Amino acid sequence: MLLVHKNTSDWVSEALREAGAELVEGAGSWDAVRLAHSEIFVKAVSRREADVLRAVAVADTALSKRRAVFYVGGTSMAGLHTPRGGHVFNATVYIAKKVGASVLSIDRHFPLGTWELHLEHKFPLYVVYGGAEGPSHRQVARRGHGAVAFPLPPGAGDRSFERVLSFIDRTSEGPLAVQLGFDIHRDDPTGYFFASERFYYLLGRTLARREFYISLECPSTPGVFKRALASLIAGVAGGEAPAPEPYRESEAVRREVELLLRRARRIL
Repeated sequence: MLLVHKNTSDWVSEALREAGAELVEGAGSWDAVRLAHSEIFVKAVSRREADVLRAVAVADTALSKRRAVFYVGGTSMAGLHTPRGGHVFNATVYIAKKVGASVLSIDRHFPLGTWELHLEHKFPLYVVYGGAEGPSHRQVARRGHGAVAFPLPPGAGDRSFERVLSFIDRTSEGPLAVQLGFDIHRDDPTGYFFASERFYYLLGRTLARREFYISLECPSTPGVFKRALASLIAGVAGGEAPAPEPYRESEAVRREVELLLRRARRIL
């Protein structure tokens, strides 16, 4: 279920190897890149051909598994025309187009590249992000094609993320292609969210009931990444749940999240 390319060498890839990830070999094709991205994008990333086609190979292997957690160095900032932050291929959108999946992004940052591709390809999109990091719910709803936004307030923890996840699980149909960040974790040194290993476990348990593809994004620190990833995999496998964290959200955070859920219900 865990996938990483044999020829990648950063610390995230090494952590996945330590966790027993399957090593993908070979290269994919530029036709896969063109399925999601424009010729302007292809030209922009052509000098990084090896990185791009390795990412395609991992995505194609994930498709063959029908349930996979994979790493290609990030996907959410690779847009219709532009690669950002080293993201050279939006494997999540490619997979969504191949199997008709909905896309779910969970990250402190708004997924600019995936958003651009949603506007072009009109796939179902759910975005869960820090309200200070991206557009308002109204802006996303007005411009998107049925996109559902959850710009969560600072201080949101397991309860809020679980409430939103439950809504998305009930309202989305078919496979789910997920861009999963780790900067929502309570121990991320730059964040303002308080999700714990328990949320990642619940995400795994929830996705285990359907076809899913998870792209690992924003890995945070090695300690955070390894603990949260282990909980995610335990959730998929039906292992033991981690203990709840002793954190209580403020009433203001709870009210804001319930408001976002009411707005989402009106859209769907």
